[in-house]
Amino acid sequence: MKDNKLEPRILFFIVLALCLGTLLLWYTFRYKSRLEEINALKAEIETTQATLDTYKSASAQLPELRKTVAQLEVERAAFVRALPEKSEMGALVEEMRRNAAASGVTINSLVASANGTASGNTSTVLPGGVQPIRIDMENTGTFAAMFRTLRALETMNRFTTIDGLTMALPEATSTDPALTNSLTMTVYTYDPALAGAVPAEGTAGAAPANSPVGAAASAVAPGAANAAAAQNAAAAEATTPPAGAPAPAASGGTVQ
Repeated sequence: MKDNKLEPRILFFIVLALCLGTLLLWYTFRYKSRLEEINALKAEIETTQATLDTYKSASAQLPELRKTVAQLEVERAAFVRALPEKSEMGALVEEMRRNAAASGVTINSLVASANGTASGNTSTVLPGGVQPIRIDMENTGTFAAMFRTLRALETMNRFTTIDGLTMALPEATSTDPALTNSLTMTVYTYDPALAGAVPAEGTAGAAPANSPVGAAASAVAPGAANAAAAQNAAAAEATTPPAGAPAPAASGGTVQ
């Protein structure tokens, strides 16, 4: 009668195979998944720590930023109060005509509309009391004369934003032909009686914030509440004229 018992060596290999199989299953379905989860949590912790460091740095700068914003608010209020209370359109149009004539440009038409809507960005909000006046001009002159006219607009004694500028060549008759030019600009007045009014969006004279016009318009936008607004207002400070001095116009459409 044969002995059915397995040899000890075979039993050893069977047990060893079972142990290795169990170890492989544990590594695949338990250890590996846990290791991936731990690595993901470590990456999340590093990202969160970096964000926390950024917030701590910003928090440390907050007191100084608040002082800067308060100073900019004071300067903005002074700038707004320096705007004329009346449109003085007659004097403004006369000055524009003199500048154009001196530059060699003929003004074909000029239309002013109070509280008009500019054709550019309409997201700018003006503070209470600031009233925009849109001016549409059509001019004729050579390129050099047009350029001199735009420079002259920049030196007028009024805060001005240029919202649109187009040039067309009707017919080339020489090496320096006359161009037709359409110019849309906005001037501003300040009515103290409306200073407490809630500002409305979509006011004329709006311009992209990344343009010279937008940087200047930021000076008459409501209070800066963050670092970006503070930088925009600081850019506008450079265009703020002292009392009684000419105020350069912010020109978003000037040909360079």
